[in-house]
Amino acid sequence: MIDVGAIAFKVPAKWTAQQPTSSMRRAQVSASGSAGPAELIVYFFGAQGAGSAQDNIERWVGQFSNPDGSPVSDAKRSSARVSDFNVTRIDVAGEYAGGMGAAGQPGPAKSGQRLIAAIVDTPDGPYYMKFLGPNASVTENAGAFDELIGSISPSP
Repeated sequence: MIDVGAIAFKVPAKWTAQQPTSSMRRAQVSASGSAGPAELIVYFFGAQGAGSAQDNIERWVGQFSNPDGSPVSDAKRSSARVSDFNVTRIDVAGEYAGGMGAAGQPGPAKSGQRLIAAIVDTPDGPYYMKFLGPNASVTENAGAFDELIGSISPSP
């Protein structure tokens, strides 16, 4: 189990926990896949969070476009309760232009990417869990991501 504050979760057996590369990250986990690695990042910004769940989802979906440059319109959103926490899940694929390059500027867009993300509402504030990488690799690991989300529990 990885304890990130108010919640803890089980890392899938074939995934590798890593040292977070930024102080903004509460956890960082790598998952291998046929198209290259995908990465799970867990963020926590305190009780105020980083805007509403809807604001975050709109921003994340807005970082993706179709190959022709048009906005993605088929993102899938769902909600569930896990260990008495409300969890909002989003799934979106396409060309991703949300990464950061040098000097904090947007990085080049990457084609064939997929994001499955969850926002876990806790009494301490929301936790943001973003699983991003090549579409094929994220697809291969989607079940493991869902198991990880299903393992969320209050921190001991």
